[in-house]
Amino acid sequence: MSRPLMPRYTSILFFLLLQLFFAAQPHHRIVTYAADGGLWQLLQNSVGITAMHMQLLSNDRVVIFDRTDFGKSNLSLPDGKCRNDSSELVVKYDCSAHSVEYDVLANTFRPLMVQSDVWCSSGAVVPDGSLIQTGGFNDGERKVRIFSPCNGSGCDWNEVGDGLKAKRWYATSHILPDGRQIIIGGRKQFNYEFYPKSSAPNVYRLLFLTETNDRGVENNLYPSVFLNGDGNLFIFANNRAILFDHNANKVVRTYPAIPGGDPRSYPSTGSAVLLPLRNLQAATIEAEVLVCGGAPKGSFAKVANGNFVPALDTCARIKINDPNPQWVMETMPTARVMGDMTLLPNGNVLIINGAGAGTAGWERGRAPILNPVLYRPDNAFGSRFELQNPTTIPRMYHSTAILLRDGRVLVGGSNPHIGYEFTGVLFPTELSLEAFSPPYLDPQFNNLRPTIVSTTASAGRNIGYRQKLLVRFEVTGKIVTDMVSVTMVAPAFNTHSFSMNHRLLVLGNEKVTGAGTSTYDIQVTTPPSGDLAPSGHYMLYVVHQEIPSEGLWVKIL
Repeated sequence: MSRPLMPRYTSILFFLLLQLFFAAQPHHRIVTYAADGGLWQLLQNSVGITAMHMQLLSNDRVVIFDRTDFGKSNLSLPDGKCRNDSSELVVKYDCSAHSVEYDVLANTFRPLMVQSDVWCSSGAVVPDGSLIQTGGFNDGERKVRIFSPCNGSGCDWNEVGDGLKAKRWYATSHILPDGRQIIIGGRKQFNYEFYPKSSAPNVYRLLFLTETNDRGVENNLYPSVFLNGDGNLFIFANNRAILFDHNANKVVRTYPAIPGGDPRSYPSTGSAVLLPLRNLQAATIEAEVLVCGGAPKGSFAKVANGNFVPALDTCARIKINDPNPQWVMETMPTARVMGDMTLLPNGNVLIINGAGAGTAGWERGRAPILNPVLYRPDNAFGSRFELQNPTTIPRMYHSTAILLRDGRVLVGGSNPHIGYEFTGVLFPTELSLEAFSPPYLDPQFNNLRPTIVSTTASAGRNIGYRQKLLVRFEVTGKIVTDMVSVTMVAPAFNTHSFSMNHRLLVLGNEKVTGAGTSTYDIQVTTPPSGDLAPSGHYMLYVVHQEIPSEGLWVKIL
């Protein structure tokens, strides 16, 4: 996608009016504003918990949760509810909340009740829209929990007991084409399993996790997992990767280690993303994985001696279906560990949060990185990174970031302490929520911005595989028809610098036709199978000159 011409000015009058508008909104304030650097807004000073895990659901509400074993949070459970858990490590009778539901459209939140410890767990949204959340710590390590979205305030966590066979702490979940999820790894777990269960064996050994385990440090927790277009799983841990056939329990392909050999998985935490998938009707789909940041080898041990080693400033990119795949190295504007990477609707990647030195873990990070970076994967090598405007809030260990349907990125969390610490520490526990608006949301692009009017999707906005889809949209300014496309984005389960199940599919542009004044129809073909787009909810966008519309929820069946 080509980049539009961006005017370099914003009128002083409009800028002042914009500030006054946001100042009048509850819980909003402008932190910084620039035409080419994005906009920060403080949405909530405190939601009562720190946002260690986040998942956007198809009703535009975000499920957020922390952990239960540190003590009481800053938010009470409603209606006199309390959790009475004899196995809890700190507060056995706890009337505080450790999870909330954040309503994006209303900018409000309400407490939710978890029944066991969800610390450092994983999850995936299944085709019916429910979040199936797995694992955790202590009494939560084998638990399965379900959160089914509703439009009122009556829905809450439902725990179904020990649904896992192995302890899953720091594991990764990925939704599969058949609607199940695979749960891979975790501390001292060199194996994987599926949920829901079948009559097949419950736990399968994965030698790759043993091979990537650095003794005493690990450096392979929360492995980065992506579903390839052939139905196999690309699994990255430490500094290398495999292509894995989860049906046959065998490694299909082994990839070379990233040059330099430095670790990029927890606790030397980098971040990874599957770049946008294109040409979806082709016999072979090119798929690229980008891994950015991390910590040099030995960094975790050196922190114990007060030596906070500067983080890695490199990214590695690989075409995973090439006959001879090799990592291509790039250099970021800033070194970063514990960063998050989020796919944006126009196919660019936002790198956000994290530190410039140290590693993940309690009190192990230093030098917060306040500036996000925009990565443009289609730009020429050497011109892909753009530094964005900074936040004022450090987002260190246990921070999160997810894409919202309106194109903003929701940012929360940061708690590098065993408990909640607000004073006398370098980086206080952060209970706030912010939103970062990438440059494409700047009002100067309103005349280029599409507005979706309708689609030919069936009732309930359902779409099928390999189906012709017509999307009607409006653009008030001059349209460039060969710079219009349709994308669909799967929302992420984000924790510990990895966005599980996050993928973007470019449906392309078969033809654009006029349908009235400033109104147009674009025809595309939906993905051919669940290997490319597992059944479930996606955010559908029309993108014009890199400026995306607001998303529309659709469900692919």
